[in-house]
Amino acid sequence: MPQSSSSQGVSPRVLIGGLVFASCCLLSTIRVVSVAPNPGHLNSGAIDQASDERFAGLKQSLPKRGVVGYIGAQGQLHDYYLAQYALAPIVVDDSTNHLFVVGNFRSEPRQTSAANLQLVKDFGDGVLLLVNPQAN
Repeated sequence: MPQSSSSQGVSPRVLIGGLVFASCCLLSTIRVVSVAPNPGHLNSGAIDQASDERFAGLKQSLPKRGVVGYIGAQGQLHDYYLAQYALAPIVVDDSTNHLFVVGNFRSEPRQTSAANLQLVKDFGDGVLLLVNPQAN
């Protein structure tokens, strides 16, 4: 009677394929762990409170709900996320195609003229309320 394939062991192709797959998973995990920021140096409560305080005046000037645009310093994605958090439940869209646009320029000079935006109010510390008269 012929032996079944399970009693013969694992074929070399399956073994090599499994090893390649496991190696790729391990390399991917190492890359993610090495690139991820170390959360130990952040005091997220202090960051959240500082953002809430920076955007408090602006939040009172905006509608209670809805979508507003956003323009900020180039390459400062974390500032965008902090603005979203501080202004919730208002939805902050990373676009200037809205009537109201939040300006967040703490780390560099504002560049609102390129986007055809008009300043409504400067709340200090780089927080601006802008309007886009060309918005739909």
